[in-house]
Amino acid sequence: MGNSTPPTPKQIFAELSVELTGFDRAELAGTGMIDTYYDTLLRMIGEREAGQLLRFASEALDKDRTEKMNGTAFRPAVIDSPRFGPVAVSLIKLWYLGMWYPLPAVYRDLFGSTADDVGHVVSGQGYREGLVWVAAGAHPMGGKPPGHGSWAEPPSLLNPTP
Repeated sequence: MGNSTPPTPKQIFAELSVELTGFDRAELAGTGMIDTYYDTLLRMIGEREAGQLLRFASEALDKDRTEKMNGTAFRPAVIDSPRFGPVAVSLIKLWYLGMWYPLPAVYRDLFGSTADDVGHVVSGQGYREGLVWVAAGAHPMGGKPPGHGSWAEPPSLLNPTP
């Protein structure tokens, strides 16, 4: 992020998503799901709690970046946090599978959630654009056919080109 203007919550969400998924910002943007998943986060945990998550994530990511800490501030602030860790896990699943998995009951008891926090497929596009397909070197069944006769060749990850 540039130093001239502070990042928007959606930009922070994108950076958080980069850190959680291991995919770069262009790859995530290429899915067309950043806006949808940002809106999903707000619906699942509420704007106030999402704002807190984004604030903590932004501060940790800035600290890692400026002090060259390589994730050592982010992990305790978000991943290992009892408050934000379960949300991070649900976000990872959302990016990879296109489905929101509800937060654990223990989390909801301590921090709350919304009535929308139930397991559901966010959209057909989320299924087709799930990062799991890229990570597996595959394609979503019924979603992005690889072409006639492609089954005759091994997946590209199993047959790397030199």
